[in-house]
Amino acid sequence: MALGEIKIDYPPENFGDYSTNIAMKLAKTAKSNPMETAEDIAEHLKKSNLFEKIDVVRPGFINFYLSRGILEKTIVEINEKGSGFGDLEKKNQKIMVEYSQPNTHKEFHIGHLRNVFIGSALINVLKKAGYEVVAANYIGDTGTHIAKCLWALNKFHGSENLDAIENKTEFLGKVYSEAVQKIEENIEYEKEFKETQNKFEGGDKELVDLWTKTKLWSLNEFESIYKELGVLFDVYFYESEEELAGKKMVSELIEKGIAKESKGAVIVDLESYDLGVLVLLRSDGSALYGLKDIPLSKEKFEKYKINRSIIVSDVRQNLYFQQIFTIMELMGFSQDMAHVGYGFVALKGGVGMSSRKGNVIPARVLLRDVEEEVRKKFPETPVASEVALGAIKFYMLKHSNESNIEFDVSESIRLEGATGPYLQYAYARISGILRKAEESLSEKIIFADKLELLRDPNEEKLIRKLLIFPEIVEDTAEGFQISRLAQYSLDLVRDFHRFYETCKVISDDVDLTHARLALVGAVQIVLKSVFGLIGINAPDRM
Repeated sequence: MALGEIKIDYPPENFGDYSTNIAMKLAKTAKSNPMETAEDIAEHLKKSNLFEKIDVVRPGFINFYLSRGILEKTIVEINEKGSGFGDLEKKNQKIMVEYSQPNTHKEFHIGHLRNVFIGSALINVLKKAGYEVVAANYIGDTGTHIAKCLWALNKFHGSENLDAIENKTEFLGKVYSEAVQKIEENIEYEKEFKETQNKFEGGDKELVDLWTKTKLWSLNEFESIYKELGVLFDVYFYESEEELAGKKMVSELIEKGIAKESKGAVIVDLESYDLGVLVLLRSDGSALYGLKDIPLSKEKFEKYKINRSIIVSDVRQNLYFQQIFTIMELMGFSQDMAHVGYGFVALKGGVGMSSRKGNVIPARVLLRDVEEEVRKKFPETPVASEVALGAIKFYMLKHSNESNIEFDVSESIRLEGATGPYLQYAYARISGILRKAEESLSEKIIFADKLELLRDPNEEKLIRKLLIFPEIVEDTAEGFQISRLAQYSLDLVRDFHRFYETCKVISDDVDLTHARLALVGAVQIVLKSVFGLIGINAPDRM
């Protein structure tokens, strides 16, 4: 008999370290008194040396208070394991995370940044959680937007020396926007574009050569941005290749009754699953995304021998991926596939971006603007670029995946509040405390000595925050919400500041000094680990 959802939560302060509703769930199933059931469980667990106290509260919650020995052991473990603290047990599972997915012939904009930040952080978390992870990128190098760009290049820029253009990717973005506007204004241009599209898909040599040349501009720009952002990919997929594979599968899909022809197009009717209709091929023969994602889904599992596929993309594609996953099941391909959706990004006070309208904010522009603001606000800092990138990353990652973001440049670089610079400044401050200790203390710091002296409530609260770091890693790996890590880092730093304000770290009491330095060192280790997971630089000085 199912028990329902059993929860282990972090209760409010002064109500224990953990709380569970298991007694109420068991009592409901057994038709017994939940308070008596809770008391029985508590009495049994009191034999363990893990807990200092166990309370039962109405209507049947059990609150657990960890023993002092566990708290002291945590500090020792962190200082001994260093960056390995929080590493979870190795799993015999291989996961592919597909993220970024930019389109060639369009600019890499701030929405792409959020995708990259979520995807790369998720990969880091999954690795720390014990999984083998493959980082994949799926490049949109074919489709209607490519044909429009090629048409406009020949139509309006055929006499220009393209090689002499300085900012080639910006130029391509403007050409695409120009194409969209011209086609909307002139029906004859629509016909010309369609002819170009048919010739390109038919393998016209001049168009294919132009496509190859201009695609390389985009790919080089992408790699340059990825290097600046500090992300790497293990494998690249390309829409142009998956389209060919998808077109070969059309007859198979129709024969199996999964797809059918409708008014010259090829569709999959998923109305019986409340998932609407997905068009795979238009009536003019052009392929849509679904026809490319179907072979790609098979390739991931068959070629790379993965156990799970995770795709990071716009939250507005939730329905689309439900359709793809259902089609794969209908094909007899029942694999573990998940979609992690995220909301759109705009500048504060701005309007929604669109490559078609030509009003996107390029990623490089945002990176440059934030760095300029950092240099103005902190003219003496030697790490302006690291602070700027940390500010952008943290601002985008502190929000839940599904939420929409209005990016506020001024807010992102503040030294107070929920910002990257606030966290980086705290880390630099912690590093400074440890440097000062090394310079001023004649004895070597022993990180496992006299920890029983750490009895101040703010010390114990800080230790408890450190203790749950492995649980935060596990929760994030299971729920894909990187904001969980971001919030944890803020809570950790705020608890550290309360400790630092009330507890003098370096004092005449040598034993207490060593114990508190052990705690400070543990905070530095865990905070640096969190930074590493979300991709933020940990500066020793600001």
